[in-house]
Amino acid sequence: MDKYDDLVAGSGISGMTMALLLAKAGRKVLLIEKQPVIGGCMRRFKRKEIPFDTGFHFTGGFGGLLSDMLRALGMEEDIRPEFLDNPKTNRIYLENSNSMYEMPSGSDAVGRELKKHFPEECEAIDKYLQLENDIERRTPFMDLNKLNSEELFFLMQHIDEDSVSLQEYLDSITSNTKLQTILGNAALCYGSPPAVMPLSMHCRVAVGMRKSLARVVGGGDAFIKSFKRQAGELGIDIMTNTEISDIVQRRGKTVNAVKLSNGTTCYFENCILAIHPREIISLLPEDVVPASTRQAIEEYEESFSFFSLFATIQTDYPVPCALTSYLTHDNLNEIISPGSDACAMAILTGVEVVGNNKVNVLCAFENEFPGEANRWKNVVCRKNDDSYQEYKKRRAEAMIKKIEKVYPEYAGKINVLSTSSTLTFNEYLPPLGSAYGIMHKVGEQGLFGRLPVRNFYAIGQSALMPGILGAMLSSFIVGRYLLGRNFLSV
Repeated sequence: MDKYDDLVAGSGISGMTMALLLAKAGRKVLLIEKQPVIGGCMRRFKRKEIPFDTGFHFTGGFGGLLSDMLRALGMEEDIRPEFLDNPKTNRIYLENSNSMYEMPSGSDAVGRELKKHFPEECEAIDKYLQLENDIERRTPFMDLNKLNSEELFFLMQHIDEDSVSLQEYLDSITSNTKLQTILGNAALCYGSPPAVMPLSMHCRVAVGMRKSLARVVGGGDAFIKSFKRQAGELGIDIMTNTEISDIVQRRGKTVNAVKLSNGTTCYFENCILAIHPREIISLLPEDVVPASTRQAIEEYEESFSFFSLFATIQTDYPVPCALTSYLTHDNLNEIISPGSDACAMAILTGVEVVGNNKVNVLCAFENEFPGEANRWKNVVCRKNDDSYQEYKKRRAEAMIKKIEKVYPEYAGKINVLSTSSTLTFNEYLPPLGSAYGIMHKVGEQGLFGRLPVRNFYAIGQSALMPGILGAMLSSFIVGRYLLGRNFLSV
């Protein structure tokens, strides 16, 4: 029998963030993870001793919200950004029109660049970029000073743009599909089509990337290492290969003890769940969750997953840290729809230090929807299945052709070390392997905050906003609720 102030289930970035916030406030915290190691899709893996990222590749928010959260968590010194701030290092390529667009840092610089390509669309460009910044300004919970001090009611108020889709807004300012695709390109970083994504949420995701896009030295492992260091200092207990198996002590709508899969009974004041909404709802007693709520959660649609390629680049010079977004069509709704021939691929290059050597690396990840590789789901040893390996080889070859089209200088120099499908990604983000959790839709609320069991709370990228910023921010908001005003001053 163990007694804690708080039990946190799920050790991705939101679970790690939540555990740190609570422990820094002097609370006794247990973090459990059903995988053998913590970190979720922040984890890296190695091939020939070369590290590669699985689900975390780049982010926005440095110099703004992300930096503020890292500072509050005591992680700022451990997380070192490599900025993609040169126009040549952040580009969007539209295959169907053979057109390349450079994306410099900052709204003003982006505006100037886009107006060169779309001189007749200056008004639309200005309107959209101004709206991104305006929505950030009108979203109190994206300002940690306000989150720390203002009333919760004020922090979480809805705005008009919550009820408008991104596509509706883009259609209202321009009919140019190329420009719409470029302005809405951040949709590929959260996996919801513009036709259903709330305009407000899109802008909240896009604005940080617009200001400061960066990869992190050490990738997702840098966050995990920083967490582990502080977890030891703060006395956070961590159990891996462990999940909640049953509720054992309940009074009305409050649960104060659960049986864990390792046989331990855990008593707590609060339980915070950083797991998929379907897994959350399966834990809660049937009599406290309305049937309509369960039905709504079952109908959540998943965002896409990735087919990924991991390689080295054999050149005698260090390659730049650079990102190219390769889109086959200028229609994001088609790209982010199962069964469509349209697709998008992100190509990220950089240098990793391995021992005393610097190695040029390339990671390319193309959207693939959960279920596309399901014919091999029950194969015991997929590496020995000829049809699965042929499927992966065929996709990798097609991806390399695209990479060499936008990086002709790398032709014949790409050495593929590994590939992965949705089936692999599912091991990092169970139960369905969707890269950004559920699709966020106009009029559809994610499972977030206090649950029908009164001392249970939901966090994660399926809750408030997708991506690392949204996942971490969900933990800060729930932390504010649990710890009270000025909780960051404790």
